[in-house]
Amino acid sequence: MPKTQSRNSSGRRNLVAAFITVVSVGVLYSSFDPVPAGEDTLTRTAPVIPDFDESSVPTPIEPDLEIATEADTVVAEVDTSDEGIRRRAVAGETLSDMESVRFCTLLLKDGLRFIESYNTYTVTFHREERIDGDMKSQQSIDMKVQHGPHFAVYMKWLTGEKGQQVLYSDEYDDGCMVVKFGGFRRLLPALRIDPSSSVAMAETRYPVTEAGMAGMIKQILTHREADIKRNGGLSCVRLADKEFDGRNCYCFLMKYDSQDINKTYRKTIMLIDAERHLPVMVRNFTWSADGNLADAELDAETLIEDYSFTELEVETDLVAQDFSRDNPAYRM
Repeated sequence: MPKTQSRNSSGRRNLVAAFITVVSVGVLYSSFDPVPAGEDTLTRTAPVIPDFDESSVPTPIEPDLEIATEADTVVAEVDTSDEGIRRRAVAGETLSDMESVRFCTLLLKDGLRFIESYNTYTVTFHREERIDGDMKSQQSIDMKVQHGPHFAVYMKWLTGEKGQQVLYSDEYDDGCMVVKFGGFRRLLPALRIDPSSSVAMAETRYPVTEAGMAGMIKQILTHREADIKRNGGLSCVRLADKEFDGRNCYCFLMKYDSQDINKTYRKTIMLIDAERHLPVMVRNFTWSADGNLADAELDAETLIEDYSFTELEVETDLVAQDFSRDNPAYRM
């Protein structure tokens, strides 16, 4: 009889202990916010990309126009200066290929000055990239960007690796970015990774040190300035203006003559905000070994970069804590 009582008492103690353990684990698990960074739980999707009708591409004009008059035939001088090209483009004139490249370049330089005039901003970045031949899934990422006194960027994934965070700042001497996983891996400790390492570059075409709108503009400008220096080797035209993220945009279509001209890009479609002159959508296509594909099939197979920016806010109240590894909301 005493032994039976002892066994019953021991069983009750084990049951109570098990219950306490379950409750404790539940409390511990619930203490972790399923949405890191202490921000909203809104899930945003990639913006709707407008249709681009390439069948109505205007025929570029030559730099000089012959205009017939009643008296005689005279040659009208066309203003090919930067300001002349800008003025003619805004007036709706059809530019030559290289004039269109120059107009696009002027806009991008304007946009770079605009975005760098603000010390901080927030924006949602959307991307699809082909890496090592594989097209990665679409990702939407909230970004906080700081230009000075140190370049810094904080990113939080809204789709894909939802909840994942990345923080990089020039302020830290180790030169590392800090990665905090989302989802079921959010309980793991944050990792410090070299932005240029193979591990960091396995999931992106560009390092975090070039993240943000200014970094993208600088990347694009290297190609446009090379096009201008070469003075040929591609066609560049303006398609009809498009609306994107509620803003009117200039639309540019560029095609390189051959892979010898540009080894990476075959074709680019770009939307540039008509007021701020920022590139808000860029789609880049590479080359294909199959020369028998229809245009739509060729574009689907060769799309390597699809980037866009939405919900830009330049009047922000971001502070140093927003770019600090010690921010308690980030749990890094």
